[in-house]
Amino acid sequence: MLYLIGLGLWDEKDIPLKGLEIAKKCDKVFIEKYTSFWNGNLKSLGIKVEELKREDLEDNIDKILKNAKKKDVALLVPGDPLIATTHISILVEAKKKNIRTKIIHSSSIFSALGETGLQIYKFGKISTIPFCYSKSPYKILEENLEQEAHTLFLLDITKEKLMSCGEGLKILLDLENKFRKKLISKETEILVFCKVGSKEQVLKYDKIGKLLNLNCSPCVIVVPGKLHFLEREFLTSLKT
Repeated sequence: MLYLIGLGLWDEKDIPLKGLEIAKKCDKVFIEKYTSFWNGNLKSLGIKVEELKREDLEDNIDKILKNAKKKDVALLVPGDPLIATTHISILVEAKKKNIRTKIIHSSSIFSALGETGLQIYKFGKISTIPFCYSKSPYKILEENLEQEAHTLFLLDITKEKLMSCGEGLKILLDLENKFRKKLISKETEILVFCKVGSKEQVLKYDKIGKLLNLNCSPCVIVVPGKLHFLEREFLTSLKT
């Protein structure tokens, strides 16, 4: 049996009780932390885990599935376990090998978006702002604004670094300077949502120009589309 268990937003206190009970009973427990940031400590919960590298999941998935064929195996994933496409591919491979699977869902940045005051059904396509050059974030922003939809930007994560809020905003402004379609400027009002689920959580709504020096991570950026009056009222309250 293969269990995919969500770890929640921030640390070990966010793990669902069901997921915790299952993980403690499993014969083998793996964890991956390359798809998202997670700040927890599983040793404090008495769970011994083996951390997987990116290549283990993408190129050597048999390492997990061979164990799950005869034993109970858990794969622990930051946030909700099925947000990243990598984990969907694991389920597909497990099904091919007739390995039973069970998903234990948990909180993620997507479930936490309601805290921004924006209506979830009004979000458009999601984009990641990478450290390496890509025009994709700007293209997706353009498509979403044409549909009057909100845009969620996830910020890049590497082994060495988490992209800060200010870095992500500067990249967006650089893309604007390159393509000049007047999608955003330093006067554009946006949301930044940092360290979500922690005691240091930051939720700000302000002009880009006033947030460029915000050195906070992990973080997401939201560029609102057309606002409902209730959304506008809530965002205004964030300024006070």
